[in-house]
Amino acid sequence: MLRAILYFVIGVALLYIPWVPLWTNNYFVLHYAWVSVIVQNDYFRGAISGVGLADIWLAYEELMRLLHSAEK
Repeated sequence: MLRAILYFVIGVALLYIPWVPLWTNNYFVLHYAWVSVIVQNDYFRGAISGVGLADIWLAYEELMRLLHSAEK
């Protein structure tokens, strides 16, 4: 159960964080131009959000597995 909660929380964070100002206003982005180019790319942000969606789906699958094994 803890694993499913962890997957869900990480998934929500990865889904949300690339689209908030914190993503572009931090030390690494402001001091390294090559990092700025990468993290400000919308395709990169979308890829990170996609990993977040995959984590949320993994949490759902883990929860379904736990509920199914509890029925037996």
